[in-house]
Amino acid sequence: YVPEDRTDHQQAQVDLIDEVLKWSGADDGEPPRKVVDVGCGIGGSSRHIASKYDGCTARGITLSPYQAQRGNELAAERGLADRASFQVADALDMPFGDGEFDLAWSLESGEHMPDKKKFVGELMRVVRPGGRVIIVTWCHRDLEKGEPSLSRKEERILAKINRAYYLPRWCSVDDYVKILEGEGA
Repeated sequence: YVPEDRTDHQQAQVDLIDEVLKWSGADDGEPPRKVVDVGCGIGGSSRHIASKYDGCTARGITLSPYQAQRGNELAAERGLADRASFQVADALDMPFGDGEFDLAWSLESGEHMPDKKKFVGELMRVVRPGGRVIIVTWCHRDLEKGEPSLSRKEERILAKINRAYYLPRWCSVDDYVKILEGEGA
């Protein structure tokens, strides 16, 4: 969905976040109160989610000290320092307790994770029972029944993308679903 008059990149990002939240059912019933933003960058999703829901706090993690610092600066500039904070941490070994959050949010960071099973396991670990995990990530297509792998052409194209963006191997949506089901989702 893109409005014909869309020219504002930041508003497009906010619209994406809102559509994902709506699609996931996060806007239905009890809104999230404690959110972890895994692979937060400079914290745009965290700041928006924290300001969207009354009483919501968001904690973002990134591997980049610059991104964490800039995220905290932007939160302070927007009067959200008490509701959105950012720190350097590893998504595959998060420094949070089990069940600490009611929403685990990951927007375009899963493709950077070298161990998708461990990534999903950590998201599931830090979200409370009955909480919500939202993963928006780059995936390759699902394989057809009986199809052993992507075609050589598809593998070559993905290899070029991975080299250009320093990404590990991708997985499919179906792969993520299987991993999530294996984690009890």
